[in-house]
Amino acid sequence: MLDNQYQCDVFFLLGNAGVRQGAHKFVLVSRSPVFDAMFYGPLSGGGEEDSPVIIPDIEPEPFMVFLRYMYCGEVSITSDNVIYLLYAAKKYAVLGLTNKCISYVDQVLDTDNACTVLEQAHIFDEKDFHSSVLALILRKAEEVLAADDITYLCEECLAKIIGSGDLMACEDIIFKACLRWADSECKRRNIEVGDSNRREVLGKILYKQPETPGMPPFWTEVFIYPFSVRPSAFFNTSLRVVQRQLRLNRFQGLAEAGFNNRSGSNAITFQTSRDIILEGFTIYGSCRASDREVDIKAQLLDPSEAVLCSVEKSIFTHGDTGQYDVILDQSAPLRNGVQYTLVVAIADALTFAGKDGRRILFSHNVAFTFSHSEKCQTATSVSHGQLPGLIFALKR
Repeated sequence: MLDNQYQCDVFFLLGNAGVRQGAHKFVLVSRSPVFDAMFYGPLSGGGEEDSPVIIPDIEPEPFMVFLRYMYCGEVSITSDNVIYLLYAAKKYAVLGLTNKCISYVDQVLDTDNACTVLEQAHIFDEKDFHSSVLALILRKAEEVLAADDITYLCEECLAKIIGSGDLMACEDIIFKACLRWADSECKRRNIEVGDSNRREVLGKILYKQPETPGMPPFWTEVFIYPFSVRPSAFFNTSLRVVQRQLRLNRFQGLAEAGFNNRSGSNAITFQTSRDIILEGFTIYGSCRASDREVDIKAQLLDPSEAVLCSVEKSIFTHGDTGQYDVILDQSAPLRNGVQYTLVVAIADALTFAGKDGRRILFSHNVAFTFSHSEKCQTATSVSHGQLPGLIFALKR
């Protein structure tokens, strides 16, 4: 009916060109409370029933993908359309599509196109989505900085990347990426590519560069030396964050039976022997034999039960015994000797689970001590259950 435009009872004028597209009110209102209010509720306004709905802020191609999801529940998300689909999903309160777009960032987005998606999120002022993409860029910084994608960023987005103390890259690699961006920016402004103009376009950005202990302020050297003769000894070859995406696995084996998550949240309490940065955790997926979307809600609590960080997203599991990464919306610095509690609700009733867990484990010269949490509403414990792993980073 959508493809053939058969018996359409509502029409949209899309994008700047006002391209006409028909649809069916019954389908739209069944999936979106916003469309329900527009057509039959307080937003209907009593206007002409046959008047087209003007939507200048969504172009025809992504809107058609959006409509297909409304009709069929299926969607083809790419790096080119994800931000437009997220914008449409939020505008019309289609929660399922919103979750799929956010899940795409975690599982499909790669280092070659991350900056493009970051820029789109900035343009559409999608702050939460922007933070998720930025977190991926910081984790895989050296790959992102080497890609051509970095040269298309706006000044504000580039400054957020290179100004982060969590950027996993050496300073010389960061600076070379800045130079490539500066060359592209000079061309965009139709000015000559040279040292003086590079300094002109990079000036504000370089002030975002964090100072490195034992090194002179970055921008001081930038304005003293010509770019072509900069002494190599200036650059600190250490990473701002020594190691990222380190992993700790709690269990030695896999339980035979499916694990029941229906009773509530899984939780585990732990402390470390040195300061770390918690980036995420892992879960076991559904034990059903087919691909399945699993909804996750998680919080990291300090000893006073204040929420340090959280995440709410959907992941796709494939009926296997592997572990699936869940990256927190914001990394959490943890102090040694302090007890923290990870609380995770997993919507799928039956999942795989681990067994033969130990109270004290070591990973990358860090001792992790686990204990039972009163927040746990399932059978997850030190010795068995869900939450098999932690993902963390070590700072200098």
